[in-house]
Amino acid sequence: MYWSLERIQANFETGLTTSVDLFDKIGVLLLHKGQLVTKGIRDLLQKREVYVWKGPENSYQAEKVKSFSKDVYIKLVGSLWDIYHKAKLIQPEQIKSTVPLVETIINELKPINVYLNLNTVRLDVETFKHHDYGTFVHSLNVAILATLTGMRLGYIDRRLKYLTLGALLHDIGKLKVPKEILNKPGSLTGREFEVMKLHPLFGMEMLKYTRLLPGVLATIEKHHERWNGTGYPNGSRGNNIHLDAQIVAVSDVYEALTADRPYRKGLPPYHALEMILAWSGKDFNPLVVQAFRESLILYPENAIVTLNTREMGVIAAVPLKMPTRPLIRLLIDNNGRLLNKEIYVDLMQDLTRFIDRVEFKEVG
Repeated sequence: MYWSLERIQANFETGLTTSVDLFDKIGVLLLHKGQLVTKGIRDLLQKREVYVWKGPENSYQAEKVKSFSKDVYIKLVGSLWDIYHKAKLIQPEQIKSTVPLVETIINELKPINVYLNLNTVRLDVETFKHHDYGTFVHSLNVAILATLTGMRLGYIDRRLKYLTLGALLHDIGKLKVPKEILNKPGSLTGREFEVMKLHPLFGMEMLKYTRLLPGVLATIEKHHERWNGTGYPNGSRGNNIHLDAQIVAVSDVYEALTADRPYRKGLPPYHALEMILAWSGKDFNPLVVQAFRESLILYPENAIVTLNTREMGVIAAVPLKMPTRPLIRLLIDNNGRLLNKEIYVDLMQDLTRFIDRVEFKEVG
């Protein structure tokens, strides 16, 4: 596969951010994607030859990726905030107000599923980190991830809507947990954790007058149950746990691992997914984990990545069983020098290297 540096016109506006990484003619990085262009930077760039990495025209046909719309996401955050913060004892009218949110999420994801036959929508946690990661934002992220997984498992129409609704409401019982426990910047004591473990039951109590379908209520009650029976509040195991709750359980843990918290920084997506894969067959249904893994496109083939070693390269192949450890063809060495020969790094074999940053080719 052929990749090359292509010269571009350096007509940059001050006050805007760059949409791609910029290089000089020998491949030395001049400016990171997303960096603000100041007047000084613009003047310097206009005095130099500026290049971008260019691949074959069809190089993204295998794995097309579309980011979840930032504008849509922000509107959903506001709507969910309003619903959660008005919640005491939920009435049927309040449940109706979640229906547009459910439909918006599904419509935002469905074009990828229908037209490309791929569930390759990327939820970029990094992009949305300026939002407060409270219960309602976490629930929105979980709903997006659960909806993608449900699509992969063949959910359609009402079944998909009920899954998304259950995911949006899965943590509503946390509104009944004392804030000093919910927002504690450290480990909970045994007694505090016992209180926290009641939030699925609190959620059921809050929703008792809503006439929600049993599947939606089961998602709220059982999203902390585990495949091997070690979860809570009832210690249910295996297929005694509603499938929607199993899907939300995986999505819930992954989102919690990758999100920043007051007492720790979120894990990189590849690390969180490796943990989910390690728990398959123990905490989680292997079929759900497989669908989740197939829905979560971390490293599309032909995406440009930066390693922890400062080397840059392009994804050459993604192993099916371990998508967090792709094969990479290096383009630039750790000293910023352009490589003129083909050098490959197999992250399945070299565990000292990992992907620090990835550039997605988006569609739509």
